[in-house]
Amino acid sequence: MEEEGPARTKMIHEVRERLAQGGWRSVSVRTLVLIGGWWALTEGDRAGLAFGVPMVLLALFTSVCLPSPRAPRWSPLGLLRFMRFFLAGSLRGGLDVAHRALAPRLPISPVIIRFAPRLPAGPGRHLFIGAMNVMPGTLSVDIEVDHLDIHVLVDGGDELVRQLRALEEHIARALGERLECSRA
Repeated sequence: MEEEGPARTKMIHEVRERLAQGGWRSVSVRTLVLIGGWWALTEGDRAGLAFGVPMVLLALFTSVCLPSPRAPRWSPLGLLRFMRFFLAGSLRGGLDVAHRALAPRLPISPVIIRFAPRLPAGPGRHLFIGAMNVMPGTLSVDIEVDHLDIHVLVDGGDELVRQLRALEEHIARALGERLECSRA
């Protein structure tokens, strides 16, 4: 209980510091977005103001107290390479899935693999999961802090892991992210 006071004081100091560094403009924009969102949800019904105003203020307070995420440092060349890699992989995967669907003699042996991502939590990992999910033959089924469970149509073993690592590396270069040490 005694530690709660210094932690609260530190948080208040950090919020004041952010606001002093030009955060008031951000607060104004957030306020307008939250009010606009509430107005749209209630279709402009003023009966919702008694509940809406405290909720908007609570959401605004929470957004100011939470630390802002680090903005990605996009690399145009890295982004182009990622797009090329992603499109080529999607085309290859799509052709493979279509071939397997039309040729019953080819194996389809669905399995769930566990994969330890090296991208830090945040935009890079979100992009990785999204990109992996839209590539044919792979779908994340469980997302944990230190691993992903991925459903695959055919267990590609080490080759599949190499492809996922290559996808991570392309995303890391595109976003200017550093990959963490492999936990696998």
